[in-house]
Amino acid sequence: MANKQAEIDEAFLNYVAERGHVTALESETLRSELRRRRTQQKDMTMQALVVHKGHLTHEHARELFDQMMGVLSEPTLLPEGNFSAAPQEETDRPNPPVNSSRPTRPVEDSAPPPDRRPTSRQGTEPVQQRATTRPVDDSRSGTDRKTTARRNDDGWNLHKDTDAISATDKIVPAGTIIHASEMTVAMMRQKIGIKDEGVKLLSDKMQSSLAQYQPDATADRKRYVVVREIARGGMGKVLEVEDTELRRSVALKVLRKELLGRRDVVERFLEEAQITGQLEHPNIVPVHEMGVDGAGNLYFTMKFVEGASLAEVLLRLREGNRDVKNEYPLLRMLDVFIKICEGMSFAHNRGVIHRDLKPANIMVGRFGEVQVMDWGVAKVVGRQFRAFDNDSGIVLTDRLDAGSVHTMMGSIIGTPSYMSPEQAKGDIDIINHKSDIFSLGVILYEMLCLRSPWTGKSSDEVLEQVRELTPMKPRERNPEIEIPGELERLALKCLEKDPEDRIDTVKELAENVRNFTEGRAMGSVDYSPLRLAMKWVGRNKKEVFGTMLALIAVVAGILGTLWYLEKLERDKVFSFNDEAMQIMQEWQPLAADGKFNEAEVQVDQAKNWYQQVLAVDEHDATATAGMDDVRVAYERIRAMRIADAQEQALRGQRDQLMRRAADLLETGRRDSLSGDTKLERAYETAGLVLAQTPDDAEAMLLRAHASNELSKFWATRGKWDFMEYWWKKLRASGLLPKESNDREMQFKRKQPFWED
Repeated sequence: MANKQAEIDEAFLNYVAERGHVTALESETLRSELRRRRTQQKDMTMQALVVHKGHLTHEHARELFDQMMGVLSEPTLLPEGNFSAAPQEETDRPNPPVNSSRPTRPVEDSAPPPDRRPTSRQGTEPVQQRATTRPVDDSRSGTDRKTTARRNDDGWNLHKDTDAISATDKIVPAGTIIHASEMTVAMMRQKIGIKDEGVKLLSDKMQSSLAQYQPDATADRKRYVVVREIARGGMGKVLEVEDTELRRSVALKVLRKELLGRRDVVERFLEEAQITGQLEHPNIVPVHEMGVDGAGNLYFTMKFVEGASLAEVLLRLREGNRDVKNEYPLLRMLDVFIKICEGMSFAHNRGVIHRDLKPANIMVGRFGEVQVMDWGVAKVVGRQFRAFDNDSGIVLTDRLDAGSVHTMMGSIIGTPSYMSPEQAKGDIDIINHKSDIFSLGVILYEMLCLRSPWTGKSSDEVLEQVRELTPMKPRERNPEIEIPGELERLALKCLEKDPEDRIDTVKELAENVRNFTEGRAMGSVDYSPLRLAMKWVGRNKKEVFGTMLALIAVVAGILGTLWYLEKLERDKVFSFNDEAMQIMQEWQPLAADGKFNEAEVQVDQAKNWYQQVLAVDEHDATATAGMDDVRVAYERIRAMRIADAQEQALRGQRDQLMRRAADLLETGRRDSLSGDTKLERAYETAGLVLAQTPDDAEAMLLRAHASNELSKFWATRGKWDFMEYWWKKLRASGLLPKESNDREMQFKRKQPFWED
């Protein structure tokens, strides 16, 4: 029944997708969400989910479902089982509420009009007129295994069977060979109707796909060898492969084979390769090749970057990894940020916005290289914001040439934590390069304080905060980190809700950060006169030093006069050492009694006095040693506090287990039919206590009682093997000697206790 319902759900999703009510990306999202929801709500169906997500009204969904079931009831299209009737539980389900705003629903560029009516290009003919089914041999497997094929009007065979390269439910084994194909991308584009003027279908059936063309690849045309799988997602996989011709490792991104029949997904995949391939910049990952392999998989290869993503670096910094802290101080992180900005400035100058800038899409190589990855949702906007002299520098793609730049209105694309307010609102028509600047502002914010500016627990909460909440200052978000005020103001300026209030260009943003690293004033930050003077001093240290020497000669006499007064004050301050040393003797008894807060107060007072001494003489040996004692005291108090908390937690856990074991023992004694199960659980629960505290006498005694009761239980049933096993457990415990002797005599006589 579960398999039958899954097939119904899949058929319904395909049915509404063909009629333009959901897009390819929405289909993948709905399919994943249904699997996730069913782990908690077993009766959830695709029909109810589509209504709940607001794609259809309840009445329209029921109408489409009835139409689909009528089509599937035809003998030639009926899958395994009878699908002529809708599930009973769906008819009684109330109409779920529809969220009219639906702020997080992604829509691809080929989204239908708001009324959701199918277009003439999509077609509305019955499914049985579009395909028939028949068994065919799977020639790729080399066996007689049968697969299901679908015959289309043009005579191609679409095999459902896929290899591990493009299958999301299979791991690609290392050493897998990816063969070259006689089929070129141009041939593939012709097959599925992607022309120079844009993407068009060969027919209204929307069934043509790259997977329907199965090229014959000979075994000796080995192109790549799989090293490992790097990552996978909703659209495909990324593999590390060895190029057998150039003998180098490259990253191969392959599209899922079942998505090859979806025009907008293939279109987006090709556009990603085209965009990335034209953005030739040291800080943008280069694309090497785009093609079709011998199994009919669409792929493109990129440079393989050895290193870690910026997300991993930030995660290690949040965790306090000492090696990463040493490797990535603030200035190194700012250098990484400048390189990101340089790559994005190049892309913006070519008329491309990324729309999904985040640390996970930025690779930091082992040798200092920084590259922006994953241009899968990039948008080519051309003249919208770029100042250019001619068209030679603008990135061009088939989708742009076809005018698809004006599609996807009202959709939300990106990662909630890093998207701009206009993206979060779905205002696609006003998205430009300043949306990427907002994302860069979030990345800079995280570099400064290792925290996200948003505190929402769910995507909807984060999106609401992106749209409405003014983020707090980074130093307030993480007070433990010292953050330069000018960088803080720069990050917040990038996070302005109104795009007009943000930094104008990414190039300007990079120049501001570079000026900071070089000690110069940042053009986009307002400075006080004093701060500007300090900046000037930092850049002109030699000149300032010479001037200071002259001033020293002038004020030398004044300093001599003040020296005597200062000496008197120093003598008074140095007496603080004795008082601090006395206090440092008092914190240990307090901490030993569990009064950790009071102990820390004592240490704080001693620290304050030592600091006053060091303010007068930073080389004072007594105060310096005292500060070391203060640091040790803080660590010991913290360790004692943690140990005390752990001890209390273990004690509470132990008491809970003992109560549970005692209850099981008591109920097992009273249960003459199935008490053995409860008694064994009592024995095991007491064992958990002994695993933590091996010398716990109460737990050992409880296990002895459980062993005694179990031996009595099995003796009453004549199960002498079981009785002997638990009697020996009792004897091994060394407890309850009388009961142990009674069980021994009972075992030797092989008589139940009621026959004694």
